[in-house]
Formats: sequence, structure tokens, C-alpha cells
Amino acid sequence: MNRGKVLVVDDEYKIVSLVKMYLEKNDYEVMSADTGKKALRIVGEQVPDLIVLDILLPDVNGLDLCNKIRLNNEIPIIYLSCLHESETIIKGLDNGGDDYLTKPFDPNVLVAKVNALLRRASGIYGTKIEQIFHIEPLTKQEKEILQWIEKGYTNKEIAEKLKLKEGTIKVYNHTIFQKLQVKNRTQAIVRAKEAKLL
Repeated sequence: MNRGKVLVVDDEYKIVSLVKMYLEKNDYEVMSADTGKKALRIVGEQVPDLIVLDILLPDVNGLDLCNKIRLNNEIPIIYLSCLHESETIIKGLDNGGDDYLTKPFDPNVLVAKVNALLRRASGIYGTKIEQIFHIEPLTKQEKEILQWIEKGYTNKEIAEKLKLKEGTIKVYNHTIFQKLQVKNRTQAIVRAKEAKLL
């Protein structure tokens, strides 16, 4: 059973081969491109269901490529990059990326992220009740941050309380919103209460 088409955009042959092997084992059809130009052509001609995107490409910055793709469609995009600074991760997510995984990475984690994003994109969570029961579990740290959010603390204030960088809190926020399938703090609090997480 074909679970969907995934485009892997990376100029490292070993990475592409590894990702391809694991995705194909999980019944995905995999296409690849080693430049941004090839990736745009494939997106225009074959419309993949999801894109795994490196940032450091030979002809274009992956962040800019994500922006170009976002002009015409909402294909889920997972960054797969050796850049692990919180500022880059935040920029990538703000630029339209749906998730971010740093190299070196666990291929099984990547497959799990692909599965999760495509589940959301396909809209199989039709009703509010289903959404509540299919929420991905929050970690202890994510729950704590959510509690501070509910109390009205800013990212900066939460960072100070947890002795973390403000950028790190923003990354946590993105993960929390993604797991709860919401877009902002207010929706996150409402959804968490519905799911009895707060």
C-alpha cells in the first residue's frame, strides 16, 4: 500500500539513500533532488505529499526554497539539517516549515514525524473528540511550559524561570502547538484543557 509520495531534497547521497530506505520500508514512494532547482521542478510536476528538506543546498538556501514552495502550496515540510542553533530552527519554522530534525538523526524518528505530519494533513481527525484522543503525549518539560503559558507568562519570563534561552522556549512552543494541533497560545490552552492536560 502506497502511503504517499515524499520528496527528499539533499545533496548528500548517503543521507538520501538512508532516508529513502527507511521511508520505502514504511510504504512511501520516494523521489529525490540534490538542488533547489530540481526540487522546484518536481514539486511543480509531481506534487509530493511531503518534503524532507536540507538547508545547505549547493544552489539555494533551503529556507528560501521553503518560502518559494509556500507561495503556491501547503505541502508539509520537514527540515533535515546539520544546523542545530535555535535561531536557525526558529527561522526555519517561521519560514513555513512544519518540523525540524537535526543531523545526525534517527531514521525511525524521521519516519514517525512523516507519519504524524501526513496524518494531520490528510484530515483523518475529523471531529473534536477524535482530536482530543489522538493528541501526541507532552513531555514533562512541555507540560510545565504549557502551565506557565496558561498563567500568562511571556517566553522571556518562562526562559528565566526555567534557566533556558528564549529561543529554546520558542522551539518548545512550536512543538507543543504541533502536538496539540493548534496555532497559538490561546488555542493551546483551550485544547489542553479539553484533553485534560491542564
